Amino acid sequence: MEKGILLESGTNELELVEFEVGQNKYGINVIKVKEIIQPLPITTIPHSHSFVEGIIQLRGEVLPVVSMEKVLGYPSNLTKSTGKYIVTEFNRQKVVFHVDNVSQIHRISWQDIEKPSTMVHDDHTRVIGVVKQAENMILILDFESIMVEINPESGIHVDQVRKLGKRERSNKKISHSRRLSTVA
Repeated sequence: MEKGILLESGTNELELVEFEVGQNKYGINVIKVKEIIQPLPITTIPHSHSFVEGIIQLRGEVLPVVSMEKVLGYPSNLTKSTGKYIVTEFNRQKVVFHVDNVSQIHRISWQDIEKPSTMVHDDHTRVIGVVKQAENMILILDFESIMVEINPESGIHVDQVRKLGKRERSNKKISHSRRLSTVA
């Protein structure tokens, strides 16, 4: 298979943008990343969530800036004019994540992602996978849960599902009417 810029469907691979916060390396799926930019002037918003540094204007859009240091519980070493901004879009939301540095993109197989041990993983770590590299480990974060913590309305709620009401179930059955044969 030729290794081009885009992934072929069915290859069981994904691409991660590797970024740094503190001494650790983290990853976000490249599909969620729109661009990586230098920091822009931030307008702070009074009484906003503690993870939100403020808002920026990018190409006419107003976007929230989330401090990954605060999300991950690191002491704040970044100023509003240092580091890098990862501009993302997922779940119909555009959000900017402020990180220390962005280093590279890795193409990896889903098989290379390990689930974190229950000793280190709980609802507050936000780490949903680990990719072992030669000397480093890249921690894959659950960006959707970060956004739900900041804005609970952005997630799916049981109450919303209940509002849909009871649904009629189909009586149709799925059957295997055709058998696959092998050619010898």
